Amino acid sequence: MQLADLKPGLSISEANYSDLPAHVAGFCSFLIKSDHVILPSLFRIDGESDDDATAYPRIACIGYAMAAGLVTDDDAQSFRLGFDHLSGRTFFAEGRVPRFEVDGFALLGVALGARATQIAEDQLAWFIQLLAKSAINVPQEEWEYGLVKAAQVVLEVESWNSVDDVLFRVAMQAALNQEFVADDRQRAWEKVVSLVGETASPKIAAGRAVYDSCVEALSRMPVHGAGFTELVSLLEALRDAMSHWTYETKPRVKGVLPQQWEIDHEYHVQNLLWTVLRPVFGDLVDEQSLPKVGHSTPRYDLGVPSLQTIIEVKFMRRAGTAECRKVTQEIAADRSLYLGDRTGYDKLVAFIWDDCRQTEEYATLQQGLENLEGIEKVIILPRPSRMERPAET
Repeated sequence: MQLADLKPGLSISEANYSDLPAHVAGFCSFLIKSDHVILPSLFRIDGESDDDATAYPRIACIGYAMAAGLVTDDDAQSFRLGFDHLSGRTFFAEGRVPRFEVDGFALLGVALGARATQIAEDQLAWFIQLLAKSAINVPQEEWEYGLVKAAQVVLEVESWNSVDDVLFRVAMQAALNQEFVADDRQRAWEKVVSLVGETASPKIAAGRAVYDSCVEALSRMPVHGAGFTELVSLLEALRDAMSHWTYETKPRVKGVLPQQWEIDHEYHVQNLLWTVLRPVFGDLVDEQSLPKVGHSTPRYDLGVPSLQTIIEVKFMRRAGTAECRKVTQEIAADRSLYLGDRTGYDKLVAFIWDDCRQTEEYATLQQGLENLEGIEKVIILPRPSRMERPAET
């Protein structure tokens, strides 16, 4: 399904808004940021009576508008008066049908308004106690219970982990401009796709909030992200970049001894590659074990799971055909162990540090290995000439 095809089903018409109770309509338009503009019209009623002014659906609706930053000073005062009025009532009274105390949409709206108004802690105590009792008495259905728990989260007496429905949780966090777990957004998106044909306005609103959040996240991504081509380019560019590697033969700063950052073995090379690649490829991993093959447990040097690519590092310490043959055989053996459906990797890049600068062997070495299936690139970095090892005495 295309994004453009999904969006129309995640919209609430003006007629549908008018059919909803004020506080439920407020909840929906709070979640859908493009519908914020209608929030004030949901609670500003001409010629209202005193009963209308303090009715809990209206107070809750003002709370949603306050959370969206769409109220005047008079509206904020109306909320405070309504909150005070509610504080004087008795809830869960025996013989009386509960209303406000089990209405999750109302409780959440009032919680949002109380937070926006910065009502003092001692004046909030009755409401926090009411929410605790409501959480026990509302139906243990994901949405009814989740609305009450969300109200507790807003007042910082619970965490978002207490809200089980990932669609609703991410929708609320998006509406409040809060950070959320990336995995949650992915799971919420999967639920959005399943909302096709949904008729319940609150669920449509939650789906739209998640949809808008995902589209916004996509718009912040670079059009051309770092892929396999960029990985190879970075590794190949190391040859020139090593011109600034610290390998001093005389002091550059008075009183500080000259430093030589030696590269003596394979692990040093791995550290160099990690430093270069990790800022670009956030999922880069090192020294990871793969599924066992017989009695052997293969362990690769570096991997980029998102690119299904392993980077295998070799250190050629000696010159000559025998050393090149040995490295070729090792990389070929690594390829057979590292690549395939069972490992999740299908490409291998061989990065070879040549400590002896035998550049005349490179073409044969690269051609031979790159002819093997799965070995996409062989990059050989000769030890820079400026890193001349001290003569042995």
